[in-house]
Amino acid sequence: MARSPNCLRLGPLVRDQRLGRQGHDNLVHASKIEGRSYRALGVCGLLLVSLAAYGQTIALPAAPTKSEDGLPQLSSIETVDAAQLSSTPHFEFRFGPPSTIDPPSEDSDRSSPSAGSVELIQPQNETKTNSNLRFRIANQEALLFTGIQHAFNITTEAGTRDALNGHWLQDYLHSVAELRGWSDGDKFMAPYVGHTLEGSIFGFIERQNDPKYRAVQWGDGREYFISVLRSLAFSAVWHTQWKIGPISEASIGNVMLHTSPGFITLTNTPTLGTVELMAEDAGDRYLLMGLENRTTNAPLLILARCFLNPGRTFANLMAFRVPWHRDTRIGLLRENRVIRKEFVNTYRETGEKGFEYLRPPHTDPGFYPKEAPIELTAFPLYESFLGGGSCVGGGGSGAGRINSQWQYVAELSGCLIMHMPADNQSGDSLFYGGGLRWAPRAARKVTPFVEVMFGGRKVTHETDDLALKKKLLAEWNNGNGTLGHYPLRSAWSVEVSHNGPALKMGSGFDVVLARPFSWRVLDLEYAHTWMDDVMMIHPQNALRIATGAVLRIGTW
Repeated sequence: MARSPNCLRLGPLVRDQRLGRQGHDNLVHASKIEGRSYRALGVCGLLLVSLAAYGQTIALPAAPTKSEDGLPQLSSIETVDAAQLSSTPHFEFRFGPPSTIDPPSEDSDRSSPSAGSVELIQPQNETKTNSNLRFRIANQEALLFTGIQHAFNITTEAGTRDALNGHWLQDYLHSVAELRGWSDGDKFMAPYVGHTLEGSIFGFIERQNDPKYRAVQWGDGREYFISVLRSLAFSAVWHTQWKIGPISEASIGNVMLHTSPGFITLTNTPTLGTVELMAEDAGDRYLLMGLENRTTNAPLLILARCFLNPGRTFANLMAFRVPWHRDTRIGLLRENRVIRKEFVNTYRETGEKGFEYLRPPHTDPGFYPKEAPIELTAFPLYESFLGGGSCVGGGGSGAGRINSQWQYVAELSGCLIMHMPADNQSGDSLFYGGGLRWAPRAARKVTPFVEVMFGGRKVTHETDDLALKKKLLAEWNNGNGTLGHYPLRSAWSVEVSHNGPALKMGSGFDVVLARPFSWRVLDLEYAHTWMDDVMMIHPQNALRIATGAVLRIGTW
């Protein structure tokens, strides 16, 4: 149907939702946009960058002093404010007389420890004084990262640029209201790789501004996993803001009006991002530290640090530090390279490692219960509809302990339906619910369980008129054609969705790899949904198989 020429381009519009109706043809003759222009939002990326940089205190390096052996002594040039300087982590290098020194900075790589130092002793946590999270700096760095993402979208996406016109509040609310289902229309790389990396970047931003846990490493037990939880919470808040917040894809680019809007990234980004953060920590300890004991080749070490720890690398850039910076090891260039050569030579001659993780002392493990009071799980899944069809996706769940055998559990998961009959058709399934889990051997290494959950399932089927989409894009012609706006998804796509009650039951088992961490090796579930067919999708009965990572909070 034709719309009034006075309508704002991205305001809530009423359109014919059935393909083939003449109402679509009338869109071609829609008039140019009238109403207030918000093209000033096109500079939002630059404004966010300026805001993020505001208030940063960058300390200049002190002139290096000479030690008895003629090498410069270590001087900290960390990008910190005055309050942080009193809580900087310390390191102890031991090869000959041990000494305690300030940490090296990667920002200029000008500082180095004593030449006789070889073995890096596990850095101790900062003192309790001034150990609170630096919220202002952390939020500025997260805002900078958000601004960079917006700048990229504005530069590369025609729909985002065009959405800078129109009534901001109406378009924002309309965009958020479109949120439904699981899939966001992207293929595997964006939701499961790109957004996973985004979640880890937000997590590392939190850690590098958390003086109490800044120097934690994989293997630090309780301290490490507390840090992981803090990073998970920070990542969840900031990614939710990125998707549906006041300076989000929904508010600036009205993305959900142009693409399939789903819950996939709201669930997967913080959970899988946290798994990515932990994997980078493990890689830094077991792969990168081993490489640094064997070579001083700076280009090789820089590439290894950057590409094997991509989330940490980008977080370093958000703090205006070199991307290969480490809080737990000396730098790679200049005088530090001289020290590293001594480390490597010593290792070749004696086998004594220059950089070696030493586990900090812990309380007797028997003091802590083995049953996890809280469990957080991130998992991929495959689901087969017994009436025909299947889907692939993932999700997250949380469980709280009632007693030694029983837990209450809640889950949000979904999947993209595969093998649709035509390329222009797509579908997704979203499950949400809660229930009880029985795990009678929760204190053992292998933990079987049985669970029952009740909730709901929403199934969505979408059909795209690709020829009409191509025609409307040609008529728009990057804002120079007869169509006054970038075509909305509702102009060339028809959506059918049903929501019904669902019951899910099944069993599986976990294998505890460490007190705070286990792997859900197998989770096999049967689900029944009280729902009619959604076009050619038959969601009434389904079998699901999943595996995943489980964070066992309170076992350390």
